[in-house]
Amino acid sequence: MIVDIIKHALMITSFVLMMMLLIEYINIQTQGKWQSSLKQSRFTQYILATFLGVIPGCLGAFSVVSLYSHKMVSFGALVAAMIATSGDEAFVMLSMFPAEALWLNLILFVTALLTAYIVDLT
Repeated sequence: MIVDIIKHALMITSFVLMMMLLIEYINIQTQGKWQSSLKQSRFTQYILATFLGVIPGCLGAFSVVSLYSHKMVSFGALVAAMIATSGDEAFVMLSMFPAEALWLNLILFVTALLTAYIVDLT
């Protein structure tokens, strides 16, 4: 039981580390242009974060957390990703009831965009 817990903790830590390294790699390869262009437009941040959140699995949400910790996206974008994500449950939903799952993702996408805007207004 403890071994399983340690395995899961190491797996999640590895995902977060890989996403942080990937973001740093992209930033270095673009010589900071990607980061500065992302910081300039809040709407682009919202779209990117929401899109990453809608992707099935946890990797998209981990990516947005990494972007937020590097101060590349706003708190509203982070909130948008967390609203839009269904995590690993999205795989189950897409396999059991794909049409409803797509509608749910669309509704979450729109809700996340609106909420991100409202969060950053305050």
